[in-house]
Amino acid sequence: MMFHQLTLCLATLLVLTAAESITYKDCPNGDYVHARAVRISPCPSQPCSFKHNQTVNVEIDFTPRDNSDILESTVYGIVGGFPVPYSLPNPDACKDSAITCPISQGQVLTYKSHFDVLNSYPKINIVVMWQLNAGKSNQACFTFPMAIV
Repeated sequence: MMFHQLTLCLATLLVLTAAESITYKDCPNGDYVHARAVRISPCPSQPCSFKHNQTVNVEIDFTPRDNSDILESTVYGIVGGFPVPYSLPNPDACKDSAITCPISQGQVLTYKSHFDVLNSYPKINIVVMWQLNAGKSNQACFTFPMAIV
């Protein structure tokens, strides 16, 4: 009986923490590679709405177009049509992101990261642009709308 209760609790926790697939757009105006899939948690509906002091988990499935020893993750908030950089806790996508470098062209990879919604962030509706780059070569780029509420 206790085993079944524990199993049910763990299954419920897994469902509640699973990342949700989101609808996203390819990055405009550039030589960008398409992401294969993007999952964000918590984001039960779009636009994704995040609260202060919340940790957001991100998973990006992509297929590199180049071999590379490096992979960097960059994030921008599009404000008035201009990209404003956002600092990720770990921009080195080869470390603590479920990816081991070097990456190989044509290999399907899943990048995993997270970011915190700090109290200092204003309440805002914004479009986010997320890029994975190997040096000057783009490996994936997408945009999605989000709100800080």
